[in-house]
Amino acid sequence: MTDHLPRRDFFARLAATSFAAGFAPSLAGLPSLERLTGTGDRFTLPAADDDAAIFAAARTRFLFPTSVTYCNTGTLGAIPRDVMDVVVQGMQRLEAELPDWPYFQADGEPLTGYQQLAEFRAEAGAFINAPVEEIAFTQNATMGMSFLANGCELAAGDEVLTTDQEHSGGIGGFRLRAKRHGVVVKELPLASALDQGPEGIVKLFADAVTPRTKVVMFSHITSGRGVVMPARELCALAHAHGALAIVDGAQAVGQIRVDVKALDCDAYAASPHKWLLAPKGTGILYIKRDVQPRIWNTLASGEIDDSAKGAFRFMQYGTGSPAVIWGLRAALQFMNTLGIDRVARWDAMLTARLRAGLAAMPHVKMVSPNDPRLAAGITTFGIRGQNGRVLQDALWAKRIRVRSQGEPGVRLSAHLYVSPADVDRVLEVVAGMKG
Repeated sequence: MTDHLPRRDFFARLAATSFAAGFAPSLAGLPSLERLTGTGDRFTLPAADDDAAIFAAARTRFLFPTSVTYCNTGTLGAIPRDVMDVVVQGMQRLEAELPDWPYFQADGEPLTGYQQLAEFRAEAGAFINAPVEEIAFTQNATMGMSFLANGCELAAGDEVLTTDQEHSGGIGGFRLRAKRHGVVVKELPLASALDQGPEGIVKLFADAVTPRTKVVMFSHITSGRGVVMPARELCALAHAHGALAIVDGAQAVGQIRVDVKALDCDAYAASPHKWLLAPKGTGILYIKRDVQPRIWNTLASGEIDDSAKGAFRFMQYGTGSPAVIWGLRAALQFMNTLGIDRVARWDAMLTARLRAGLAAMPHVKMVSPNDPRLAAGITTFGIRGQNGRVLQDALWAKRIRVRSQGEPGVRLSAHLYVSPADVDRVLEVVAGMKG
C-alpha cells in the first residue's frame, strides 16, 4: 500500500531533505530522489577504479536479461533501475496524494508544462554547460528542432544549409517552412565530403554559403552513419556569415561531453531518452539568451510573452508528468556518477574494437566513415550483397539487438552496457556470414 501523508506532514518531512533545503519554499512539495526510492538504493562506483569493473557494475542496474546484448541506443536508451524506481514511485505518490494539491500556484503542482522547474533545468543545463535561463524542457529533440525551425524569422528565398543525412525529426520543420513559406533548404551531400575528414565537411558548407543563408543546421552526431560533425567549426562558419547555428544533439548528449558554450551554437536540441538513459518523453532545448527574442513560440500558453523568465516560454506544452522529469534528474545523477568522460572513453574503446574486427573481413562493407576523428558510438555496416534485415535477424538469433538500415546494413550503438565480450560476439556472428 502506498504510504499516504497529510499534505502538511508531507511538506514538513520534505523540507528536512537535502533536496528541498536548497530551493525556494514554493518547490518544497517536489519529492527528493531519496524519498522516492525509499531505501536510497542508487548506483555507486565500485571501489576498484577500473573501467571494466565500473561498467560491469553499471550493467547490473539494467532490467533486460544479461543474456541480451543491447546495441540500439541510437533509437532508445535502456533506463537503469535508478531511473525506473523514481518514475514509478513518483507516479504512485502523485496519484495517492492528488486530492491534497490546492493548485494555488504553478510551481509544485502535480503536472508540468506550466511550472518553471528551475532547479531541474539548472541541473540539466549544467550537464551541457548552460545556465537555467537558456534551458527549456521538451519531450524530445524532434519537438525542440520543430520549435526552432518554425520559430525562426525566415522569408521566401532565405536559405537553410544542412546535410542529406539529417534525421527526419531534425530536418522536418525546415522542410515544412520550405513548403509553406518558400524557404530554400539546401541538403548538402555529406558522404561526398567524408573522405576529406572534418576539413572536407567544413568546406562542403563553406562552398554552399550565399548572402541568403540565414541558418546553418546539422546533427552533432548523425543518426544514420554516426558521423561526429565538426560542430564548433560549423558554428563559427555560420556566425561569420551572420547566420544562426542550430545543432540537433539527439545522438550526442550522454555519449560524449557536450559543451554548448564551447561549440558557440545558438540553439541545441537533445533527446535524453537515448544515450543519457532518461525516461522516454524527455527533451532538453538550449537557446542562447540573446537569440531567444529572435525565436517565436509555436506552441503557446500563458507565459509566451514573459521574456524575463528566459527559455521558460519555450516549454509551454501544457499538462505533463512530473515523474518523468524526476526520472530525467535521476538519469543525470546516474551519468554524473559514472562520469561522462569515462562513458565516452568506454564507448570509443568498444567502437574501435568493433571497427578493427570488421575491417579484417572482406565481405563486410563499412558505411560509417573510417576517419577516427569522425567516429562515434554508432557504427553502420553491412554484408555485401545482403539487406540489413538479414544481418539484423542473424544477430538477434544470438540475442544481439541492432537496428536494420535496409540496403546499407545495420546500425550498432555501442554504449555503456555493452562489453568487449559482447563486441566479440557480434564479430563472431558477422564472420560466419561470409559467402
